[in-house]
Amino acid sequence: MQEPGKVHESAGATACLRCGAPHAPSYPCTPADAAARTLVFGGCAAAPPPDAGADPLVGAQVGSFRIVRMLGRGGMGTVYLAEHPVIGSRVAIKFLNESMAADAELVQRFYDEARAVNLIGHENIVGVYDLASLPSGRRYYVMELLEGETLAERLARGPLPRSVALQVLLQLCDALQCAHERGVVHRDLKPENVFLVPRRGRPDFVKLVDFGIAKLRSATGHATGGSSAIIGTPEYMAPEQCEGGPVDARTDVYALGVMAYELLAGRRPFDSGPVQKLLLAHLREPPPPPSAFADLEPELEAAVLRALAKAPADRFQDMGALAEALRPAAARLVRPAAPTPAAGDRRAAEAERARAAAAARPEPELTALLRAGPVPRRLPIVELTRAGLYLRADDDLPPLFARVKVELAHASLRAPLVLAAEVVRHVTRAEAAAFRMAPGFALQLVDLAPAARAAVAGLADALRREPAPTSPPPSPGGASARLEVLERRAAEGPYALLGMPPDADFPEVRRAARALREELEALRARPLAPDHAPRTGALLARLDLAQGALGTPAPRLAHDARAGNWRGVRRCLAAGVPDALRDARRRELHEAEPARAAEARRQLACAQVARKLGNVEAARTAWEAALVADPLDAAAVEGYVAFRREQERR
Repeated sequence: MQEPGKVHESAGATACLRCGAPHAPSYPCTPADAAARTLVFGGCAAAPPPDAGADPLVGAQVGSFRIVRMLGRGGMGTVYLAEHPVIGSRVAIKFLNESMAADAELVQRFYDEARAVNLIGHENIVGVYDLASLPSGRRYYVMELLEGETLAERLARGPLPRSVALQVLLQLCDALQCAHERGVVHRDLKPENVFLVPRRGRPDFVKLVDFGIAKLRSATGHATGGSSAIIGTPEYMAPEQCEGGPVDARTDVYALGVMAYELLAGRRPFDSGPVQKLLLAHLREPPPPPSAFADLEPELEAAVLRALAKAPADRFQDMGALAEALRPAAARLVRPAAPTPAAGDRRAAEAERARAAAAARPEPELTALLRAGPVPRRLPIVELTRAGLYLRADDDLPPLFARVKVELAHASLRAPLVLAAEVVRHVTRAEAAAFRMAPGFALQLVDLAPAARAAVAGLADALRREPAPTSPPPSPGGASARLEVLERRAAEGPYALLGMPPDADFPEVRRAARALREELEALRARPLAPDHAPRTGALLARLDLAQGALGTPAPRLAHDARAGNWRGVRRCLAAGVPDALRDARRRELHEAEPARAAEARRQLACAQVARKLGNVEAARTAWEAALVADPLDAAAVEGYVAFRREQERR
């Protein structure tokens, strides 16, 4: 296959934005050009690192980090490995090339990449921790270090197994749906921009990189990145991209359709020739059916071809819809349970005993030292994410909205991390029983320095793994009882089905949905009773609805507003829902249920009277009733939070 090359505009022998060398876009990058063709995140260097004496950045202190060596060079920037000298956390730092510092458009695009990645905050998208410039004015940003290989490098060794290819595509759908919900269109999806890293015991965890030409939309609809220039990689560009037209989420759907075709059929739909010929093919030629090159199920082929429709209106309208079309094929490829080793197979039996013994060994409990009060307390950490942590505590919970200090210690850290945090959630014993979780409280990390943010992210990623398969396969009776529990939970609503509290953050929701889906798909693939297959199918359909309602901010905002869940609404607003969307949903809610606004005003008036009289409990009750009636009143929500903080300070 011809090597894809990124182009900016459509003609002329200008500097290739992929390799940095001047040549016509229709010519592939030469081996010499390829030394600097693609930015590399992690252990795969695109070029031999230069001699440290020739590079003034190597060994330099940049913010909290010391530059160790160059990882790779691209058309816009150079990426270095850096390490914190005390904590030991390792990051990648991307510097804008000095030759481009005078180009205001390129500088803006460099900042837009950092802003786009930071805005999304998804586990399948590379994380950005800091954005700054050197005293000399050279711009850089600090990001997550990825150690793995690109999907392109993996494909160069041979095709992926069908099950792995579909899982890669589903992870990309999830990440891009989250990006689109936050107004970011990638515009340059291709295997070179997809990293596969080892995580959670699997080698194919996806990390999407290179948002350098991503398009961001503000709440008012203005875009950055420009809509008139032809920008992208010709082999993966949607028809509207090829003619410099407006782009949106469906542009990424097309590009992912090209990648799906490539992963499943072993080649791209339009694969050779000069750039102009490729662009015309995307605009005018129907793609050959992928079944001409590989044995594909009709439903899977139909999904790929629909993603490649010429008109955006004829494609899947979002990544969630594309994922739903791919998911049944992925479910049918669930591997059956491994057979029990034969009695005579001594090595297999010994390996099985070793695995069982390892699973039976208790792992050391991860704890945090909470400094909130006269006596520090060490509490077990139930979950650690990049944004916060959940601590188990049966009683004596710190006040809501209180500022506290927590100290984390772990073998991967050279020194303990002392972090500032705010108490954002209490879960009492009764609530814990209802939510099927441990009692305790959640902390949101605040005022994180870049080095601390990187250390927390690295620790959270290292600790996040799939649960060990310590339980034996369920019996028919046990599986039936489990299905009954899930059916009751499904009847209660999406939060109950997922076992999530009403203010769960988005990574929690996605992890719970993923774990439940794997459980149900495994049971559907190996039903233990005649009615298990249809019951799991019905539950998977309910899970699809729950994930659609709660998995991303915009639909969850509408769901939580209708339910009067102001805590969930606040979570959506914190995730970046534009004010314009919030206001539109509020108008729709008031038009559909006019009594809500009047009830909210009445309860707010009661709250103000009770507050003036010093009746704090009555004020709190009335304020919360107002928020249930009108959960999209941002001023009332923030006023309530300020009121609670004021009471806690007293």
